[in-house]
Amino acid sequence: MRKLILKKLNNVSFGNRILFFVLLLLVIPVLLIGYMLHISKNSEMALLENQKKTLNMAAYRIEQEIPGSLSSYLESQGAAKLSREEQRIILGKMVNGVIGSVHRDYPNVHMGIYCKELDVFYDGTERLNENYSLRRKKAFDETLEKQQDVFQNVGSEEGGIVEIYKPFVRDNRVEGVIRIADYLSEVGYYTKRREVETIVYAVILTLIVTGIGGSMLLFRQFVDQVHHIRDGVNLLENNLSKTLTAAPGELGEIVNAVNRFAKKISDLNLYNQTMLLSINDAILVVDAAGKLIIASNMAKEIFNLPPDFFYKHYAEVLPVDPPFADYMRRTLEDNWYSKDLLVVWHTEAKELLQLLLSASPLLDAQDNIIGAVLTVHDITERVKLRERVHRQERLAALGKLVAGVAHEIRNPLTSISCYIQHWQDQNIPSPKALSTMFREVTRLDTIVDQLLYFAKPAEAKFIKKDINFLIEDVLGFFQEVYKDKCNFVRNYQSNLPLVWIDPEQIERVLANMFFNAMQAIQEEITVTVSTEYCAAKDKVYVSVSDTGCGIPPENLAQLFDPFFSTRPKGTGLGLAIAHEIIQAHGGHIEVESEVGRGAKFSFYLKTKEED
Repeated sequence: MRKLILKKLNNVSFGNRILFFVLLLLVIPVLLIGYMLHISKNSEMALLENQKKTLNMAAYRIEQEIPGSLSSYLESQGAAKLSREEQRIILGKMVNGVIGSVHRDYPNVHMGIYCKELDVFYDGTERLNENYSLRRKKAFDETLEKQQDVFQNVGSEEGGIVEIYKPFVRDNRVEGVIRIADYLSEVGYYTKRREVETIVYAVILTLIVTGIGGSMLLFRQFVDQVHHIRDGVNLLENNLSKTLTAAPGELGEIVNAVNRFAKKISDLNLYNQTMLLSINDAILVVDAAGKLIIASNMAKEIFNLPPDFFYKHYAEVLPVDPPFADYMRRTLEDNWYSKDLLVVWHTEAKELLQLLLSASPLLDAQDNIIGAVLTVHDITERVKLRERVHRQERLAALGKLVAGVAHEIRNPLTSISCYIQHWQDQNIPSPKALSTMFREVTRLDTIVDQLLYFAKPAEAKFIKKDINFLIEDVLGFFQEVYKDKCNFVRNYQSNLPLVWIDPEQIERVLANMFFNAMQAIQEEITVTVSTEYCAAKDKVYVSVSDTGCGIPPENLAQLFDPFFSTRPKGTGLGLAIAHEIIQAHGGHIEVESEVGRGAKFSFYLKTKEED
C-alpha cells in the first residue's frame, strides 16, 4: 500500500503535491473554522435581537408603571426637604416596588433605575451604594450625556451580558437611566456553541493527522533533493565556474536558477575588477570582521599592500602613521562617517602625500554594520599646482601693491619736500607748513601700519564670543560721533549661539564697514545692523546696510583690491584687510549695492572650531 502511494505521488509534480497537503492542512480547517464562526455569529445575532426586543419591552413596562417624575413623587411624599439618605429610602420603596412587579413578568431579566439627582441605582434590593460598578457608572453617564439609548454586549468574559440603558424622561427632563440586562449564559447559548466547536475541532484534528502523515513522506523526498543542491552549492563557494548537476521536478528549476545566479556573480566580479583597474582612487573594503575583501590597484600602490592581502585583517597591512587603521576601526566600531578629511602622510620613501580620506560603514536592511569602505584620493599634485598658481597671484598682487605704495607715499613726500625747500629759501618754517607736514607724516604712518597688517596679519586668537555684544561695543563709538547724521537700526536675533572668532580682528572688520557707511553720507542716512542664525550652515549671518549713495557697478569688482579707493584721502586698504580677515575666519564678504539706494555688506561666522 505504501509503495502504491509513493508511486502515485511521484507521478504528481512536486508543486502539486505541496498544494495538496497545504489544502489538507490549512485550507479545509480554515474553511471549517470560518463556517463555524459564521454559524456562531448568526446564532448570536439572532439571540441578541430577540433579547433586545425582550429587554425593550421590560424597560417600557418600568417607564409606564412609574407614576410621574421622581422629583414630583418626593414632593408628594413631603420629602423635598429631607436629607439625601432619607430621600433615597422613600424613593426606593416606590421604585423597587415597580421593579418587583415587572420582574415577575420577566424573571430572567435584570433591571433597575439610576436616579441622577440622588446618584443611586435601584435594582429591587436594599443595596443602594454597592449595586453598580464603574462600568455601569460610565454607561449611565454616557446615556445621560447623549440622551439616547446605549446598547452594550459585554461578552463571555463577564457571563455574556446584554444591556440596554434608556434615558428616563419626565417633563422633557432626563431624571435618570433605566438599565435592563440579560445573561446569555443563563439561556444556554454558550453551551450550544461549545458543542458545535467540539465537532469542528474533531474534524480538524483528523485532517491534521492525515496531513502530517503525508507531509512526512513528502518531506523525506524533499530533503534528499535539497542535500543534492547543498552539495552543489558547496562546490560553487570556491569556484564559480562550476555548475550544479541537474535535479528532477521543480528543484531542477532551482538548480538552473542557482547556476544562472552563479554566472551573474562571476560576471559581476569581472566587472568590479575591471572597474577597480580604471579608478584613480584608493578603495579598501572590509567585512564586519575587518578582513580585506576588495582593494583597488591604487590602494595596492599607495599602501604597498602585500600580494596575499586578501582576507587579512586591515590592521596587519595598513600603515600605522597616519592612522588609516584607526579610521577603519572607528568606522566599524562607532559607525563613524567622514568626508574628504585631509591627511598629510610622509611615506617610508620620504615622499610627502596629501590625501583626502573618506570612510563610511556598510549597513544591511536592518542597519547592522556588515563592513566598511575607506576611500583615499591623492591630491598632492593638485595642491602643488594650487600653490604655484597662488604664488603667481601673490607676485602679481605684490607688483600691484608696490605700485600702490609708491603712489601713496609719493604724494605726502612731495608735500614735505616742497615745504623743506621753501624753508631753505625763507629760512623759517610757518605754523601752517608744520601742521601740513605733521598731517602728511601721520598719513604715511597710517599707510605703513595698514600695509604691514595687510602683508602679514597678526596671528588670530580664536575664542567663543557673543557677536551681538561685540557689534554693540563697536557701534557705540560710531553712534556717539555720528548721532546727528545717521540713524542706527539694530536687528539682532536673540539667543544666538556663540561664534568662533578673533574678537579684535572682527572688531576691525565691523569698524571698517561702519566707517565706509559714514563716508557715503550725503544727507541723513540709516544704517541697519542685522544678525541671524542659519541652521542649515550652522553659522551666524551678519550684515551691515546703509541708505547712502551706493557703489557704482564698475567699482564692485575692485572693491577689495589693495589701494583701490574712490575717496581722495582714502588708502584703499581697509576693505582689503577686512576681506583677508573674513577669509582667515573661513568665509567671504558679499556686497550688494545700487547707486542712489545704498549698499549692503554681509558675511558668515562659524559657531564652532572645525576639526
